[in-house]
Amino acid sequence: MGYPEGLTAALGGVTVHQLRGWRAGTSPLLVPEENPERPLRYSFRDLIAIRTFAALRTGFSLQKIRRAVANLHRLSDVDHLANYRLVGDGNGDTIVWATGEGSVDILKRPGQRLIITMGDVFGEFIGWNEAPVVPLRSPKPGVAIDPETLLGFPCIENTRIPYDTIADLAHDGLQADDIAYFYPSVGEAGVTGAIALDRYVADYNGVAV
Repeated sequence: MGYPEGLTAALGGVTVHQLRGWRAGTSPLLVPEENPERPLRYSFRDLIAIRTFAALRTGFSLQKIRRAVANLHRLSDVDHLANYRLVGDGNGDTIVWATGEGSVDILKRPGQRLIITMGDVFGEFIGWNEAPVVPLRSPKPGVAIDPETLLGFPCIENTRIPYDTIADLAHDGLQADDIAYFYPSVGEAGVTGAIALDRYVADYNGVAV
């Protein structure tokens, strides 16, 4: 299924323009894993990598992140970037790659370290355009993201129903009771959450709902 460009930007903490720049050129930073052609579709692993880049924005320049990615590709056969952690020192001078769930210290200078953990990546943070980015697992109450469900596409909590299916019905004028007739597992919280996430994505990308 995959994430379209606008949803990827809003959940990733970056802009659509940045996504387009990152997949361009002879040494792209990140090319959509799910479908690199039209219509573009990013994967859940792509989204984790993008959120990692966005979470690093306050400590490192994009040039340093891009150089680290290029070095990683040159040094070895690289699995998806979501399997690695970008780790750097407190001055923003050095970025290295680490694997696994544990913390990694950079010993360039005692006491100076910056660690990007999965908690940072999955939690709420300020994105590249200074706007708050929603938590990944539960972007809005009543909506959940699980990589084992529809390849990680946002769904109504405890269902396999895509959030945008419900949001579209609500925008067409159906009330929660009407939607429950077609989708009995979707309660009022699911409808409210779907509408809230749809509005968040639109507002983030500057599109009127």
